[in-house]
Amino acid sequence: MTLKTIYIARHGYRSNWLPTPPAHPAPPTGVNSDVPLAAHGVDQAKELAHYLISIDNQPQMIVSSPLYRCLQTSEPAADLLELPIYIDRGLSEWYKPDRDIIPEPATYDILNNFFAGKLKREWPNSVVPSLKGETEEDIFQRCKTFWPIFVQELEERFPEVETVLLVTHAATKIALGMTLLKFDNVRESLDEDGTVIRSGSCSLDKYEILEDDLGEDENGEETVLPFDQRQWKLTMNGNTEFLSAGEEMHWDFKSGFEAGSDDDIKARRKKQLEQQGVETNGDKKDGIDDKDEYEHVYVSLDVHNRNYRERHTVPNQTTLQHSGLETDKPLIKIADNVYEGTWKKSLGTELAFANETTNSKSKEGEQDAANTERVYRVTDSIDLNPIQPM
Repeated sequence: MTLKTIYIARHGYRSNWLPTPPAHPAPPTGVNSDVPLAAHGVDQAKELAHYLISIDNQPQMIVSSPLYRCLQTSEPAADLLELPIYIDRGLSEWYKPDRDIIPEPATYDILNNFFAGKLKREWPNSVVPSLKGETEEDIFQRCKTFWPIFVQELEERFPEVETVLLVTHAATKIALGMTLLKFDNVRESLDEDGTVIRSGSCSLDKYEILEDDLGEDENGEETVLPFDQRQWKLTMNGNTEFLSAGEEMHWDFKSGFEAGSDDDIKARRKKQLEQQGVETNGDKKDGIDDKDEYEHVYVSLDVHNRNYRERHTVPNQTTLQHSGLETDKPLIKIADNVYEGTWKKSLGTELAFANETTNSKSKEGEQDAANTERVYRVTDSIDLNPIQPM
């Protein structure tokens, strides 16, 4: 038999994508940057698993990066499909050479403490990434080297397997796809329209071998061209239709940062603030000045209180942070507590009374600050459920 279908998934939503510490749990393995998934990422992994079990061409084998978040993403699918998880360092994260620390993944024995009974030891690493870091050209070459070694090992040891699921990281997912499709680098477009491989959290790609590469010998046995001569087509690009929140945290090499790194997250948030016209580092976005008008939008936040006999209030001085208000499940941090939100329409009538300062000109031509009170009707609310620390 021949490997005919390859699924490649990116891990789910990372815990360090949540608002600032102390919301970020420490790496369970003790390895630098080996962060776990956020609760939202665990939910995404479950949604991916249910999608995979609902389709006809299901994976017969799961191979994962050794990093914790990828194993967490693999676990629900492995449970539903009743498959073990194999580990291959060739699927590891991309770390740039100028990084302060180039982490080395945890060993099988350490990982087995967290995923007991789920992992299979008997799989060699197809490629081991350099512990000095990798350039874009290096990760492209790593993935190009990975494929023939991996496929030969799989077809020799598991000749019955025709469909495999690889769980990896954004940069590696892209580089694997670009080398499989025989492009020359990770930044090329797939077509004249500028299409790129989509790499949102928990997104899924599907590659299928061209039928022209398959045949039969005189005895009716299936034949296939050597791997380096096989042609593949991308039939599913960054699919997230099975995720309740759709595509989130897409990344590609044009970002300039490592995918999901602190620098990447800071750049995303800065860009989001600039798009909203908010000052960053003391600078204002071009074209925005003090005279520009802003739209004030009010929503109510409903925080669950398990003890209904006690009054539950949030002090006025409490710090509030938010992420993903444009999504179905925004993340809200109130003081040191992190919540996952669900939008809903407010019941009854809720009003917000806001004192706003306006500038009015006196008869003497001086600018006087005048306070006016406006009343806003609140039509939407966000139901907040606490995210348990991992």
